Amino acid sequence: MLKKGSQYINKYPIAILLVYGILLRLLVFVCYHDVTLYPDSEDYTNLAQYLLHFSLENYTGERTPGLPLLIALTGGNLYATVAIQTGIGLLGMYLIFDFSKTKTGEKQTAFWIAVITTSFLHLVFYEFAILTETLTLFFLLLSFWYIQKFKLLEPKTALKHYVVLSIILSYLYLVRPMFIYVPIGFSLFYLVKNFNFDIRKTFIKSLSMSLLPLVTFYAWCSVNEKNIGQFTSSYYLGINLAQVATPFFDKAPEEHRLIRDIFVKHRDYVEQNLPKKEYAMTAWYAHDELIKKTGLSRQELMYKLGEISKGLIASHPDLYAKQVLISFKDFWFTTSILWNANKFQNIYARKAFIGLWNYVQRFLLILIHVLFLVFAFKKLFLFLKSKGKPFNLDILLIAIVLSGALAQALVVYGSNSRFSFPYFPLIVYFVVVNVTTLKNNYAKRTLS
Repeated sequence: MLKKGSQYINKYPIAILLVYGILLRLLVFVCYHDVTLYPDSEDYTNLAQYLLHFSLENYTGERTPGLPLLIALTGGNLYATVAIQTGIGLLGMYLIFDFSKTKTGEKQTAFWIAVITTSFLHLVFYEFAILTETLTLFFLLLSFWYIQKFKLLEPKTALKHYVVLSIILSYLYLVRPMFIYVPIGFSLFYLVKNFNFDIRKTFIKSLSMSLLPLVTFYAWCSVNEKNIGQFTSSYYLGINLAQVATPFFDKAPEEHRLIRDIFVKHRDYVEQNLPKKEYAMTAWYAHDELIKKTGLSRQELMYKLGEISKGLIASHPDLYAKQVLISFKDFWFTTSILWNANKFQNIYARKAFIGLWNYVQRFLLILIHVLFLVFAFKKLFLFLKSKGKPFNLDILLIAIVLSGALAQALVVYGSNSRFSFPYFPLIVYFVVVNVTTLKNNYAKRTLS
């Protein structure tokens, strides 16, 4: 029976995956049947309204327009948005299968990588939420798929493919601005890898990957500068930095005592009376009182919090480094799933989904993260030991994932597990391939 199942997988892998992916999403739809809205969702729907009216005049600068553009294309219909996101999820399942098959040459391995990835509940439930996670995962995965499919790390690949990749990466930035580091990382990696080939052609191709994303970055920041006077992708950067500085915000100088004292008062209350996970949200608990007592607009307050936090980070690098390590750890060792548990249509379905996530999948997710770190640092050690050989896509994947973990830790504290989500299919691919290699090597040693 196992042999027959294996034959079917080899013969119809995409059809089986498609049926499985559709049935899983239909099950969630029947049991849940809701669009998940969170506080962040309102920012995206608001920007979608600006886009529907073809004007960004007086836009207040909360978000980048990647997800809002999708919402606008549906005329603001959130159910249609979710339907498109589930379609994108299915396409993402195909991409991770094809990427893995191309990399390993093994249909069976690629099939199980795709099955494992799409079976995790947080992946499916993000598709039912008005949040950026599904789109971010898709465009990041699409970029790696495109690099592998068209051999973009090779020096002789046509320039047009690097231009296409730059378009993908530009939209990735518009969905989640933190990912502006990805095109820069790709460009530097390509430049170093092919430096000895033809420096002029190598430089042109390297630049072509990051030029459009950087122009897109500049254009969107300029829109915000015109509307709110801040050259930034989102004015939320200020409050993100304040979250990083939360543990040592009491060290702010006297010139900022009004903001400092209100902030610290709320921090101490949260620490003493609310769940531990709320500590990172101190800035939001203090938000309303800060607006009232300072007389600043929301945008001005965010900017001020950012300025104070930058000063604290510069004055207390040791405390900042400690907080960065905490955020980096949370990236790997905390989990979250965004759903509204009260919206399940059946109490037994609710218990089954919650039980599966709380008692099985979240622990498996952490295990996968741990294995990724083990295999990644082993590969990096061997890479350095061999003086930069092989300089391949797996090294790029490790560099992008670890850089992302560090980048988010540098600028935000709180919901760090959400930042690890877009890398999930790539992490699963890397772990499964390395576990399979380890198993095969062990079998060979046993037989010999």
